Amino acid sequence: MTKVLIVSLVDPATHPGGAGTYTRGLVAALQKGSNGFDVELMGPLHAPPGPWCRLRRVVSLAHSCVSKHPAKALFARRDEFRVRIREAVHSNRYDAVLINGSDMLWAIDEIPPDMPTVLIVHNLEHQLLTQQLACYHFLSSLLKHEVSKHRQYEIEGFHRADGVIFLSATEMAWSMTQVPDLRAFHVPPLFTSSPASRKPQSRGQLRLGYLADCAWWPNRQNWLWLIEEVLPKVRRSIQVHAFGRQSELLPSHHQAILHGRVHDLAAVWDQVDIMVCPIRTGAGVSIKVAESLYHRMPILATAQAVRGFVCSSGQGLVVIDHADGWAAFLNSSEADRLAGQGPSAELCEQFAIDRYEEQLKYFIVDAVRDSEFHCSLLGCSPSSKTS
Repeated sequence: MTKVLIVSLVDPATHPGGAGTYTRGLVAALQKGSNGFDVELMGPLHAPPGPWCRLRRVVSLAHSCVSKHPAKALFARRDEFRVRIREAVHSNRYDAVLINGSDMLWAIDEIPPDMPTVLIVHNLEHQLLTQQLACYHFLSSLLKHEVSKHRQYEIEGFHRADGVIFLSATEMAWSMTQVPDLRAFHVPPLFTSSPASRKPQSRGQLRLGYLADCAWWPNRQNWLWLIEEVLPKVRRSIQVHAFGRQSELLPSHHQAILHGRVHDLAAVWDQVDIMVCPIRTGAGVSIKVAESLYHRMPILATAQAVRGFVCSSGQGLVVIDHADGWAAFLNSSEADRLAGQGPSAELCEQFAIDRYEEQLKYFIVDAVRDSEFHCSLLGCSPSSKTS
């Protein structure tokens, strides 16, 4: 049985955000079937943000000026975590180590050069940092340096890893232009539960649903765009239900109901007619959009919301970018028609675990074999982990 160690900042059993959801699906795919992997997860004793979060971010940004690592990697790089990774890979025989997130790339330095590594890229961190520049004008020169540094850090990480798994097909395509011989594989968010059985509401007030981890700053900005730019232009009677971590802390609106974190997504699908995904900032892919499509919910979205999906159009999905267009659509009979539809099979089934489990295992096994062959030629020198 193939045995792998996943080093991860997020605990998939407890993490409420998209990174936890994605990691759960990936682990389930690896463990599934008669040829399932033996998967061991390791995380920090105190996962970020942890205590003294803001102070540690400032310290990490300052430390980045004299370190080979960018600030976000330094923020995640804990001494106790490094020691436990080092001890684990020296005392156990793993076939491969999976590094869960590019802000964990520093972990390669703790892994023996003859041990195969596969990087999981949730998003290209330098692209997300670029969007943050607009929020911190007084730090613009420092953050521009961080963007450049993190971009190079990620590209170097692609060279050092024996394989790279991308959530976003768009980001995988960009990365392959930077590293043409990159061994890459696209695995979208995967879900193990059965799709929801949805019963559309026949008449009455149109109910919209916003599902997001609102502890993450882009999702708060997306909500503000919805209630400030779209809702004031909607003339019909509607309700917007917000669900997810810290959604109860969002700025309120007379047409909004803030539910907070939900532990059973069935409660979300049962209370809304259309999921709205007003995503205007962010990187990677939207896990919540994928989850909504998988559960057969009709969606009104921006182009950014479906960025990175292999299939991003079809029945049951309306993509509009501008606030005026959103308001016009919600005021029209087209919104009622969308509420009665379910997304096409192609849209929904691209997130089914059965589509990827075998290919994912083969990708990792092939990366292990090629790494072992490469090491045998190079004598397992440290250069075997560099381009």
